[in-house]
Amino acid sequence: MGRRLAGVSREVTVRAVLRAIAMIVLAAVAASPALALSLRDRFSETARLVGLEGGGAFDALGDAIADTAARNLPIVSSSAGFTYRYNPQLEVFERTSDTLGPLFLERPDTLGQGKFNINVSYQYVNLNQIDGTPTDRLEASDPIIVRVADVTGTTVGFTANRLRYDFNLVNHIVGLSLTYGLLDDLDVNILVPLIRTEFDVAATTQQLFISDTTLTFNPAPGPVVSSDSSATKYGVGDILLRAKYQLPRSAWYRSALGLQLRLPSGDKDNFQGTGSFEASPFYYMSTLLWGWVEPHANVGLDLRSDDVARSQARYGLGVDGDVTQRIGLALAFLGRSQFSGSASSTDTEFLHLTPSGPAPRPLLGIDFGRKDFFDLSFGGRAVIWRQVMLFVNGIYALNDEGLRNDSVIPMIGLEGTF
Repeated sequence: MGRRLAGVSREVTVRAVLRAIAMIVLAAVAASPALALSLRDRFSETARLVGLEGGGAFDALGDAIADTAARNLPIVSSSAGFTYRYNPQLEVFERTSDTLGPLFLERPDTLGQGKFNINVSYQYVNLNQIDGTPTDRLEASDPIIVRVADVTGTTVGFTANRLRYDFNLVNHIVGLSLTYGLLDDLDVNILVPLIRTEFDVAATTQQLFISDTTLTFNPAPGPVVSSDSSATKYGVGDILLRAKYQLPRSAWYRSALGLQLRLPSGDKDNFQGTGSFEASPFYYMSTLLWGWVEPHANVGLDLRSDDVARSQARYGLGVDGDVTQRIGLALAFLGRSQFSGSASSTDTEFLHLTPSGPAPRPLLGIDFGRKDFFDLSFGGRAVIWRQVMLFVNGIYALNDEGLRNDSVIPMIGLEGTF
């Protein structure tokens, strides 16, 4: 009788979940892009406003940062703090999780058939350095060479200008995560990020040298010219659909297969999405030590549909343990390794005046070659009422490669299992 009533309740819950998922996806697809200048276009726009020709390397710079920014937004785990399995003899759900679980790694345990988990989180992500250089001090070591044309467009000479960029990119992310246990060993999940992106960029240039069409430069300092642009954008980020299938347990080893689908619902030009569909297979594993400490390991691939050669590997090692029955701590190493760079060096190069003469160099000295990203995640969960938990976490970059945060990315949230 209990199982039959549970089945009816699950059927109603499934229909409600499917309706909610359909509404979210349709809302994301139906959202029309804003006609205003995108955040990505503001790189070339500020160049134009200080008298430099926009487009070309400036557009490529905006594209590369847009491609990188969305992939650097942390993805919270779909693993619930409490997991269950139905006992048909006792006609009750019994808890199967031994700890309160990790926050940015997945554990093999599934939620339990008919169980439903709701997770709401907030993250403040300030991406403020590139390869260890603060984004408010981006400048190449050599001046750029700028073409000078008359009213007919004919080249009459060149100038060599110092160029400095200052930008600040902040994302406020509210993540809505819904997990449902289709079977005791199979979970499905949807994660919908709602993003407020604040972006401001300024360009400063000063003529240092001047030349005729022979590219023979002589000192000719000019005035400092500056321009800035800023905007705030709201939108739905890339929606993630996730599934996890728990494999049979052994006495000491637990494992599961995972699949993540990234839908390109976020606006790439506003740094809120990747602009491409991705499929990511994963393998999760863990074991239990001393009855209260659980080490974890995750490995997977993010396979890009637009360019498989630019896919990346994801991996992580971590451990979580319960300090008390109501408080658990989690620590993890998170890694990502790109297969290739996010932009070709020829796309982002600009002609510079070097000590040995004119030569192409990366614009603002930024290298968009292949990167490895290493992070430390630390946080914890606390049971505040029945199956409702509060969780907090911080992510600290362990290396300087790529577009990063120079301190700690904080997260706070609530989750409940029903």
